[in-house]
Amino acid sequence: MGILAAASELLELSTKLHKLIPPRTGEVDRTMELREERFRRLLRFARENSPFYKERLRGIDVDTCALADLPTLNKPQMMANLDDIFTDRTLRRSDIEAFIADHANIGVYFKGKYALCHTSGSQGQPALVVQDKHAIITSFAAQFARGNKVRRKFLPHIGRLVNPARMVIITQRPGFYPSSTFFNYFPRVARPYLKLQRMSVFDPIEEIVQRLNDFQPTFITGYTSSLEYLAREQEAGRLKLREGGKLEQMNSMSEPLPPPVAERIENAFGVHVTNSYSMAECMALSCGCPVCRGSHLNSDLAILEVVDANNNPVPNGTPGSKVLLTNLYNFVQPIIRYEIDDMVTISPRPCTCGNVLPLIESVGGRAKDQLWVEINGRSRDLPIYVFLAALDNETDLAEHQILQTGVNTFVLRAAAQSGKQLSPERLHNYIKQSLASEGLGGVINLEIELVDRILPDKAGKVSRAKNLIGPPSDQPPENSKASSRVIA
Repeated sequence: MGILAAASELLELSTKLHKLIPPRTGEVDRTMELREERFRRLLRFARENSPFYKERLRGIDVDTCALADLPTLNKPQMMANLDDIFTDRTLRRSDIEAFIADHANIGVYFKGKYALCHTSGSQGQPALVVQDKHAIITSFAAQFARGNKVRRKFLPHIGRLVNPARMVIITQRPGFYPSSTFFNYFPRVARPYLKLQRMSVFDPIEEIVQRLNDFQPTFITGYTSSLEYLAREQEAGRLKLREGGKLEQMNSMSEPLPPPVAERIENAFGVHVTNSYSMAECMALSCGCPVCRGSHLNSDLAILEVVDANNNPVPNGTPGSKVLLTNLYNFVQPIIRYEIDDMVTISPRPCTCGNVLPLIESVGGRAKDQLWVEINGRSRDLPIYVFLAALDNETDLAEHQILQTGVNTFVLRAAAQSGKQLSPERLHNYIKQSLASEGLGGVINLEIELVDRILPDKAGKVSRAKNLIGPPSDQPPENSKASSRVIA
């Protein structure tokens, strides 16, 4: 990066950090004004630069229309029309798929300016999301300014230049999935503020413990299951982060954070655990509250409509049947009233932390049983993402379901999109490669079953992962909990 480009990026990051300090009482009106300005700008830009939205918004006055006047968008529609949705008319789905098929491109900007990402596939069909460097910087600035306890002043993290924060990320190995993408494109100008170490949930626990003890991180971000695993190591005396006195905060992502689990982690480490709700389609959707259990909706960067099955809004305090997402900062791939099958509840009360942004109280959805594997006679969690990272490569996939049918034995049930065909051999190879990258080569026996569709349960939901054999014998029952919507 040249000196002028670095200076420009630093100025942009610094300015956004300042502007994204959490609003307080008296600043709500300005936040809503910003949301309205960005919403109208997005609509105008999409209509003028995207063939898909030019037709979709035909006959609608984008300067005065109500949000409810706009049609909704689902994932199959977005993927089927992706080339026409892009506002950069040189972008093509086929080129993007070829680029992300090569893992040597992880962290590399497509065409020198676009960050690429797969959705997690937790709703069945994976999708592609493209955003530019400005959107990436916005996501980082929101997390840095609102996801931590900071003072309300310009450049709140300037002290980190002298004493950089030390962050550990515990996920899968780097890939194009959402939680990895956030760190794949970590702004270069922010690196002096932060020393970053990435670890895999499948690294040997002894290695993770040793590296953490040596590094003594300030912040740890990881799946809920991995943070709980670390809590057990801290309780056993093998992990010594509390004794080191450096740890300030932990952040759970990509899995729900049940209150008993949060309490166990906090009691073990003596620090607060935040919980973020976001997704590839909008990485800056919310930031975990540094005081309470929920997460604050960045309502100046996104619109989240909590609605019933007929798209009617539900009152705060009531869980919806789904949400409609409008991303206000991604102008490359406009996402307007995008349907996501999450049961979200917005708190009817202001948060006690003083942040006046809406508080997402809880997120529920498609139930997934906890999966596990046995290695050298010991059982450990098997995050569903090891499968999702593989299935993200198959964009002809419409639905999937993963069944655990025995110890280290699984069945993948897969349904193709209309008019498409799936190859069992290709699906098997994708998953085999994903497992091998996590050090699980040869551990799992996998059967592929092609089906026409995945049938919903009695509640009308499709469980993307089901454990048919129950918890492992060497884990207490409370560690075998059902989880809900993937939050990544």
